[in-house]
Amino acid sequence: MKPKEIKTKSELLKVLKPIPFRNKEHKLTVICSLIGHSKISTGCFGYRNCARCGGQLGASLGSIDPGKETAVIINHSKNCKDCKSNYKKCTWKDKIYVKNPFPKN
Repeated sequence: MKPKEIKTKSELLKVLKPIPFRNKEHKLTVICSLIGHSKISTGCFGYRNCARCGGQLGASLGSIDPGKETAVIINHSKNCKDCKSNYKKCTWKDKIYVKNPFPKN
């Protein structure tokens, strides 16, 4: 039987409430398993990771990085037009428990 898809932030929070998380990392990993990894990511030495849970999403070392075209990479460039355009397309599922990649300060 396929689990019910979580469609709203309030549905996610309702599902999370009774879960006894071991720590913050555990909670973020569970969130990604429920709603998917964020399109907002971090990058280091050719690897791209989910900005929420830290899970590896792709690597440019072997030219295999699915989803790179729609990614928003934190600290990549404050003026990257692709990242800003991609951020506008992000939903609550991408933004929840992820820091803003374009802080005002």
